[in-house]
Order: sequence, then structure tokens, then C-alpha cells
Amino acid sequence: MQIYGKIQCVTYKELVGGGILSESNYYKYVRNNKISLLQRGGNGRKVLIDYRSLPESVRRAYDDKYSATHSQIKEQLMATVVRSDDSARIFYRDHRLSNGKPLSKEQQAEYLLNAQVMNEMVKTEQSARALHNQCGYPSLPEIWGIVLGTCEKLRQTYSHTLPLSNGRLRQKYNAYKKESYGVLISRKCGNQNTRKVGSSEARLLLKLKRSRMPVYTDAQIFDEFNRQAGECGFKELKSPNSVRNFLYDPSVMPLWYGAVHGELEWKKKFSHLLKTELPATRDALWYGDGTKLNLYYRDEHNKMRTISVYEVMDAYSETLLGYDIAPTEGFECQYRAYRMAVETSKARPYEIVTDNQSGHKKLAAQGLFKKIAHLYKPTAPYNASGKTIESAFGRFQQQIQHKLWYFTGQNITAKKPNSHPDLEFIEANINQLPTLEELKKKYADLRREWNEGAHPTTGISRTDMYDMSENPLSTPVTELDMIEIFWLKSPKPVTYTNSGLKISIGKQTYEYEVYDESKVRDEKFALSNIGRPFYVMYDPYDMGMVGLWQETASGLRLEGYATTKMSIHRATQERTKEENILLREQLESNKRTRAVMQLKLESFDIEEMIAAEYYGLTTPKPKGISQKDMDAYRKEYERGRIAAPVDIPQVEITDKAGDAPQSLGEYQKAVSNATTDELSFWERS
Repeated sequence: MQIYGKIQCVTYKELVGGGILSESNYYKYVRNNKISLLQRGGNGRKVLIDYRSLPESVRRAYDDKYSATHSQIKEQLMATVVRSDDSARIFYRDHRLSNGKPLSKEQQAEYLLNAQVMNEMVKTEQSARALHNQCGYPSLPEIWGIVLGTCEKLRQTYSHTLPLSNGRLRQKYNAYKKESYGVLISRKCGNQNTRKVGSSEARLLLKLKRSRMPVYTDAQIFDEFNRQAGECGFKELKSPNSVRNFLYDPSVMPLWYGAVHGELEWKKKFSHLLKTELPATRDALWYGDGTKLNLYYRDEHNKMRTISVYEVMDAYSETLLGYDIAPTEGFECQYRAYRMAVETSKARPYEIVTDNQSGHKKLAAQGLFKKIAHLYKPTAPYNASGKTIESAFGRFQQQIQHKLWYFTGQNITAKKPNSHPDLEFIEANINQLPTLEELKKKYADLRREWNEGAHPTTGISRTDMYDMSENPLSTPVTELDMIEIFWLKSPKPVTYTNSGLKISIGKQTYEYEVYDESKVRDEKFALSNIGRPFYVMYDPYDMGMVGLWQETASGLRLEGYATTKMSIHRATQERTKEENILLREQLESNKRTRAVMQLKLESFDIEEMIAAEYYGLTTPKPKGISQKDMDAYRKEYERGRIAAPVDIPQVEITDKAGDAPQSLGEYQKAVSNATTDELSFWERS
């Protein structure tokens, strides 16, 4: 069998030589026009007979004998490759589903291939139908068989996704010939028939999902929606999947996620995250943050306890520079951690970043951060992901602290089973827990292990990485810098009196005095400043000496340093030899100061002609000082061997215009605020 033009033919040799017809019967069929000759033999040509013209009995006999040949002819009519269809490509690229979204790239490729296979099936049908019509014997089942064969042949080659069922494939094929590309798109793709959620229905579903009173589960939302559907004129949903498909669509989730999980969770899921790069040198950026220490300890009552720790970390090397362990993350805790960090680094960082915790605000108010670093910035509130130290804390817990059996576990939000403590084991061994002091020593060892461990990026130890780096913009810290940075200022000025200066810090009161080289009160300072308020600058680590700063128009000015006030026992038998010497020297200093001031002011009164003696009166002498001692002091004073601690001040007095009341109202207000001597002055004037 072969194809002549587009006609299926058999040869004389196949019919007569194959024993299907005798030679006489063959010529009889030809003479009676019962078979149709398409080509006569001779000159090298074969006799070709139209296969469709053969009588039914002859055709069946031929098919039985040459069944394989017949199948080969059918396969010749079947397509073996698909041809490109740019129209289909454009259609699926520009197509929009009922929800307004385009087809995915995978869907476009799938539907384009199916359309190209359908095109080949249509061409195969047209060729087979034309061949049958020419022969005058059209067979629709056989034509469909060839078309179906084309589909399956191309399935093996291209793995298209047209239906496997004969009936469904034929239905899809007939629809394709009428409606073209659109029928190949699955109804499940964005088709509202699968979700049955329109604009009004969407509002109801969102309302139920966002509801806080009561709170609905997804299954309850499905039931409640269908209950209200009749009242609102909606069609009921057939499946809870319709609710989930709608609510958990990425374009819908932002509308209810915050109401269900909280705005911060919404922020974590939907707010844009910036890509940032860590510093390239040490001391470019320090992070400070507090957290639970994550290790249990045993208190004095044999109870299991936890405590907090505040850490300062170099962002470049992840080196832990300074820390402090305290029950709460307060001002004092943070102060000690930063002081240790500066002492460890021996340099100032360029920038410090912290959170907005209250202790940080107090440190900022003290100006400490600005003294330490060139730049201070708090992170945005509730933005833990913006701090590298949070990630370092997590790895410190996982890699270092996790080895200890009394590890408290990581944050309560951690989901891994090994991120939580074995409380049953810990409670059974409370007596073996470390004390607080033992815990502090152990934590120092853990920090050392972390700092000596390999940095995840460079592979060298964090300490070496920090020590080998140089930052041209950081400055070394001197001893004077430490005083300027870490000495704290009293929140309010403290008045200096004849008993010295008292200041309360926390719950403890400290007393100070200004002494001279002989360890007695500095009389010059005392007589110049009794009654004057000072801001006290102190070192919390060493309260033995404080600085006294006077507030002036140009700012604070250092007036001197005071040391801890010395105490002397009242009982003679309890006083030491040094105390007796100090007592005698201080009493002598008091007498000498009184005497010299008396002599100085007597001279002033005489010079100004206001002395009592000018009026026939007597100036009283200092009590407790004998005449003999006064005469001795007078000789020393006149010879210039002793002098008054204070002299007549050489200062300018500025008389400000407008100090007096200008109106009745101002006068009455001033009178109500005036002292007796001021009131007398206004009345005289």
C-alpha cells in the first residue's frame, strides 16, 4: 500500500501476487469498473488501484493480509511535530483571568503547547477527510482514529496535557475548532466559579476575618458567611476552600493580617526590608542592647532565678567589648557596660546605636553617648531586625550558652525543641546550680570563648579581627577623656556650707570638703563659696573625690575638687594619733582664720571711718581667743606672715535699668515676692 497524490492505493502485485484475487477476477473487476485504476502499468510504472474502490470483501481480505502496511499508511497521515503559533503565544500572554491577573509563565507554556497540538490535529483531520472524500468512501470513525493517533503521538514527544479520555478529548477538540484558544484555559485558573466571592461577598468575608468580638476560625467564617448569605442575597459557598482561597490570596492578606496577628506582625511580614552592609573597620559602629542572661542560678533561698545582662558589641568584628550583669536593664547597668567597652577598646567609636529603652534615654540626657561617640542614634522602635546584635545574641546562645545544662533556652518565640530548657532536669538539680557570683565568673568565661571564636565571615577569631583592624576616624581615649566622659553630673546643684557639701546618690549620702595641702579645710575656698550652689561631677567607680562646677553665663566652670570629709572620734580614748594631730590643726586653723578676719575688717572699718571707736564705742574681740593669742596673730599679720583668706573683691556692679517696678501691678507683684530689706529699700526710694 502507498499514497498516490493524497489517495491511498494498493498495487497489482499485492492483490494478484498476494493471492487475494485471481488474475481473471482482477481483470473482470476492471472491465466491470468495480475497481478504479489510478495508474496503469508499463514503462517501469506499477499498477495502482484505489484502495477505497475495492469491494468490501476484497478490502477486508487485504486488511487482514497487510494489516501492518495499513497502519503505516495511517501513521503517514499523522503529524510528528508541532509548528509554532505566534497568535496563540500572544493570546495567552495578554489573557487576563477573571480576577484581573495574567497567566503564569508555566501556564502560558502549557496552553501554548496544547494549542499547537490542537492545530496539528485539525490539519491531520483535514488531510484524512480530503483523502477519504477523493476516494468516495469517507469513514468518520477512521478519520477520528487518525486524529486521535496524532494526539497520542505528540503526547509521547512533547508531554502535552490534553485530556487522556477519548470522549473528553473529542469534546475539547470540537470546542477548540469553534472557540479557538480560550477553551484550553482551565476554569480553575482565577475563575470565580471555584471561589464564588464577589465584591460584596469579599467585604463580608473580610469583616468576619477582622472581627475581634467574636473571633472566628476559618471554618466558622464559612458557616457564618452562609448563615448571613440568605439575609444579604448572596449565594452560599459550597466549600470552606473558597474562604481560604480568598482570604489567603497574597493580595487579600494585607487587609486582615494586622487585625488578626497585630500590627507589628503585619510590619514584619509586609514592610520593606532594606539591604545594608556591615562596617569595614573596628569602632565604626557599636551596638548596645540588654537581654536575659539565659542561664539559671541559685539564690540565697535555694530558688531558681534568672538575671539580665547588657552587652556592648563592635559591629565589624562581633567582639563583645563591655557588659554588666544586673537584675534590670537600667541606667547604672548600661553606664558600667559602656565604661568597660571604652576601657577595653581604648578608643572612641564613631557611632553608637541602641534601642529606645528608658535607661538609654537617661544616658542620652546625661550626654554620655555624645561624649563617647561622634554620632548616636536610637533604632526605630520595634525594629529588632535592624540590629546586628540581636543576631549575635541568638548565635551566642545557640553556640556557647547552649552547652550548659542550666541554659534557660532562647526566646520564648523559638520553635526548635532544643531551643527550650529541660526544666524537669534543672528542677531536679537546683542544689547544683551556680550561685550568682559563680554565674558571673562563668559568663565571663563564655564571653571570652565567644570573642576567641572564629568570625563567621573571615574565619579568624573575633578578638584578632578587632585588634588587627584600624579605624582612622576613631580617637584614642586618655585619662582626662575618661574623666570628661564618665564622670556624672548631679541632676541639681548642691549648696556648699560650713559643714562642707552633702550629696545623695541613689540611697546613699556622701559628704565632702575642700582641703589644702595640710589636710585642713581650704579657708580661702570656704570663705569665698559658703552658700554658693555647685553642680557636682563624680565618678561612680570612685566616690573619693568630686569636682565642683559653678554655673556661669558662659557655661559650667570648674572651681575645685572636694574629697571625702574626714571624720574624727568624739571620745578621746577612741581617737588615733593621726586624728589628734588633725583635730589640733583644724582647731588652730579655725582660730587663726577668725583672728585674721577680725584684724582685716578692723583695718577696713578704720580706713572707712566706720569703726565703733570713732563713736566712743568698743569693737568686741573674738570669743575663745585670748588677748595673748590675738596680739601674736596681730604681729604676724602686720609683718605679712599671715593674711586673710579673702580680700575685698574687685568686681564691677552692673545697675540694670528697669529693675524697679514700672506699674502698680508690677509694684504689687514685686512687693509680694520681696524680702524685708528689699521692701524697706523701695519704701525709702
